[in-house]
Amino acid sequence: DFFFQLSQEKILKIMNMVKNKEVSIEGALHLAQKEVYAEKDSQDLLTSSQFNFVIYKYKHYRWQKRILQIDFNTKTIFNIEKGIIKKQFPFSQVKACEDTERRRFSIVFHGRQDYELEAVSLDDKRKITYLLSRVIQSNSYKRPAESCSGRPAECDVIHEGLLDLQQKTFTSTEWVK
Repeated sequence: DFFFQLSQEKILKIMNMVKNKEVSIEGALHLAQKEVYAEKDSQDLLTSSQFNFVIYKYKHYRWQKRILQIDFNTKTIFNIEKGIIKKQFPFSQVKACEDTERRRFSIVFHGRQDYELEAVSLDDKRKITYLLSRVIQSNSYKRPAESCSGRPAECDVIHEGLLDLQQKTFTSTEWVK
């Protein structure tokens, strides 16, 4: 049943593994099932617009349970504690996502302190970092003034603008914003 949902290339790969005695028939069925669920999972990530994850945030010398909601409709990341929205982060403020040890990761913002979090599982961490990479990619397609909330001085790179060439001497030149 799972084999019919896979591409012909993946079926051949699994069948060759059985042929080369790398995996048993039961193992091949398990691999096919795993591939189908992985494809379905990635399709769900691409088609859904709001994602909720149970995470832990380090605060007051202990890890507190929270909900991290990534909403592509409102282009906002929410930090929800006990059903109350504690913080909202517009996508435009997301600068990077740093993958740290085990289930921990950090969200780096423009003009804000980094947000150190811990996912409940490695699978959740993988999904969160994937979604945050989509957010960061969407930010890179915008103009710098939009991605930095109207403060282009805080951006790492200026993508648009005028530069003036000032020649100080024959060997030295300087570009001025």
